[in-house]
Amino acid sequence: MRLKEALLRGQGREEFDELDSFLLGTVGGRAPGFPAAGPDALYERAEHRRVAHLLHSRAGREASGGIEVNRRFSRVMFDHNLRTWEEIAGAFADAGIRVAGVKGLFLGALLRRTADQARVTTDLDLLVDGRSLDAAMEVLASLGFVSGLDIKDHAFLRMSSRAIRELEAQQGSYGQVAPMARLLKLPEMDPVAEDIGRWLPGRKLVRTSAGVRSLSVVDLHFDMGHRDASGARHAIPAGELLDSAVTVRHGGTDVRTLDHATMTWLLCYRAYCDIALFGERRLKLFADITDLIRRGGWPSGAVEAAVARYPFIARPIEETLRFLREECAVDPGAWRNPGVRRDPGPRRDPAPPPATPATPATPATGRGTVLVCHGWGSEPGSSPWVGRLGGRLARRGMAVVELAPFAAAGDVPDLSEVAETLRERVEAARKDTGGAPVGLIGVSLGSAAALAAVAGGAAVDFLVTVGTVASADVGVTADGGPRELLARYGSGAGDDERVPFLTGQVRLGFLRDLVACAGGTDLGAVTSPVLVLSGGTDNEWRLRDAATVAAHAEARGDGSARRDFPAGNHTLDNAAVGTASAVLSWLTALGVLG
Repeated sequence: MRLKEALLRGQGREEFDELDSFLLGTVGGRAPGFPAAGPDALYERAEHRRVAHLLHSRAGREASGGIEVNRRFSRVMFDHNLRTWEEIAGAFADAGIRVAGVKGLFLGALLRRTADQARVTTDLDLLVDGRSLDAAMEVLASLGFVSGLDIKDHAFLRMSSRAIRELEAQQGSYGQVAPMARLLKLPEMDPVAEDIGRWLPGRKLVRTSAGVRSLSVVDLHFDMGHRDASGARHAIPAGELLDSAVTVRHGGTDVRTLDHATMTWLLCYRAYCDIALFGERRLKLFADITDLIRRGGWPSGAVEAAVARYPFIARPIEETLRFLREECAVDPGAWRNPGVRRDPGPRRDPAPPPATPATPATPATGRGTVLVCHGWGSEPGSSPWVGRLGGRLARRGMAVVELAPFAAAGDVPDLSEVAETLRERVEAARKDTGGAPVGLIGVSLGSAAALAAVAGGAAVDFLVTVGTVASADVGVTADGGPRELLARYGSGAGDDERVPFLTGQVRLGFLRDLVACAGGTDLGAVTSPVLVLSGGTDNEWRLRDAATVAAHAEARGDGSARRDFPAGNHTLDNAAVGTASAVLSWLTALGVLG
């Protein structure tokens, strides 16, 4: 089927109208100004065709309000996608999984597109070897990405279900797993929330009482292939494409993608498949291919080699070139040797080495130190993410020391005593490390002790709280919490009398100290940067405490942040890769790791 015929199929027209013709001219680099229909009508068609980014440079006195909203969204997603890629890339490298990206952010990196030039997308298309697919999905789950059907936000359950059904109904395509996603908060879009329904109708953005929300989606491709009319499968294994991957510095981040030649012929093949086989009607891939050809020429040798290896791509590429010549006035043959300066930036990198097991670390003079205070019933070495983080920090010159003061249920020290011990350990570490950074990580009940220690004068460079406890409600159950236990058992009883608490028994004196110490911590006295990590399956009291601590910290504007893992449990031990990567990325952003 000819591509133009496929684009028009089902639209009730035999020919492109004025706006479609104008957009094709824009793809080909022509059509200055605006058509007679006006900027608003042009924007609406461009957004429908997913080429609104081509109009960003036209924004001026005549600009459509839609162009301005789209451009704002483009800038927001440019930064967000870079941060998300950096997080995913670090986690995959730690797990020893090769990964690279295509289209969207990755093509933008290859072409050095700025935020204003970038095509707006909330999706990241990643290539992974089929043999690594299960491990890759586990890594994404650890980073808080879940299958669409498991996203519980009221605005997205229906949308995600529909998206997955549509993907599964595509009879022609295969080699892609159903997308994994996590909830994306977009406060930067709140000022234009009123305009979103009109100007960004297909972008999976919704307004809620808490602001603008979307989904951040990752599509995993283990093959770039299609099924023909007979049902036969034709595949380009992602593992083979990864052999042509390069690394490009983009927006201050190393982005791993395919080299220029491979990206060009692959997108030519995908353009035909998406339109003629899968029923897409957007022009975005033609705009991307045109940009690739202009900047890097037509890679005739690479295309011939690819066709020899994958004969089924020959006709799709031929049809794509025909469409570019006839409809967009782009002749790839004129760009075989364009005389452009080849960018020496992309570099080929070897596959990341397999992850090495974390080894226990001890303080050493001149090295930074991170003290980890575990919570109720936890032993040193019992947390998978702490072990993983320790191994990675050791390679960055920081030692992780684990403390487990609440391990022996029923025979635990008071919280205020643990806080004072932490303060003393921080002071000793300051002397031992010779000015290198010193930080605290508190997990569950250990976070209450860490917060109290820092509020009490522990001079740390950073504080991380996990399963945050900033009140006495750590042990709240259906039978009540520490206050209820004291009311029930404490009248006239001494501090040494034991009562049930969590998984064991504690002294009433412990509960009295817990209520006084955790509930009395002055969060305003915590002035070090704080990273608050929480799991979406934690209980409402600890999520409330996490929000309280994060609000105090983020108000200072010192780099403090909160990170949620929707599928994570209380201590995030089921999100080991993601938690370790989140801490490492945050410390890097703070400049603690140099």
